[in-house]
Amino acid sequence: MAWSIWILEYGYVDRFPASNLFAAQPNEGHRRMPYCFGLLRSAGRCVLVDTGFFDPAVHARLTAKYGETRWLPPVDVLARVGVRPSQVDTILLTHNHFDHAGCVADFPGARVWIQRREIESYLAAAARPGRFEFLTRSCQPDLPARDLTLADGRAEIAAGLALWPAHDTHTAGSQLVVVDDTWVFPGDNVYSYENLEGIRGDGVLAPIAMTTGSATRWLDLADEMLTTVAGDTGRILPFHEAAVWDRFPSVTFEDGLHVAEVSLAGGHPSLVI
Repeated sequence: MAWSIWILEYGYVDRFPASNLFAAQPNEGHRRMPYCFGLLRSAGRCVLVDTGFFDPAVHARLTAKYGETRWLPPVDVLARVGVRPSQVDTILLTHNHFDHAGCVADFPGARVWIQRREIESYLAAAARPGRFEFLTRSCQPDLPARDLTLADGRAEIAAGLALWPAHDTHTAGSQLVVVDDTWVFPGDNVYSYENLEGIRGDGVLAPIAMTTGSATRWLDLADEMLTTVAGDTGRILPFHEAAVWDRFPSVTFEDGLHVAEVSLAGGHPSLVI
């Protein structure tokens, strides 16, 4: 194992409707939903999986919808674990939504990877009449103007670190981040472990509700992810799932935000002890 892996929480909403996480599953109540990004470190590299966002106007809107919320700038969350923005050499964006790509500008020295299909699909959708606004509603509009490295399908970023396309699922050009052929960052193709393990653990795949792609394509992707991790859902690392704080060693800060330590390598000290 060449990479250390952490999941860092930069915000949460307290009462998110679970029916928004699972297709055709009404009356599932509410849950606290975290907003997170990933940190990967090897002996000589410092990589982020997504960047989070920080926007007080959006925070206020989410608070009005979902009750109590808490937010911290992602750069401040990184400071808690001893990482400066200048140390981040690479950003891997799972997709172009504001809560995943909103802070790219805070890391000017990083090379930013995203699927070409994601950017081209966004630009095509933005050019359509206003009645198609659903396609761009959650997107980060300034991202296409930035200096990006566009992947065409699978790409090897470094030894043990790869991008896999997940097109026509949550977004037109979503991608997975696969670490050491062992861990999978699914982006928003998994909100909850219940998407993969079934509602209340019944074992039936529960497609995500918020998507521009098809449920059939998502089911195939979910099966591909499960095959990659030999059925061990604990090796899939979602960014909106509070259960990660229980499934991995974690620390809770005074403001209620968390850091989960998924795996250690490269001589890195534990951040949760």
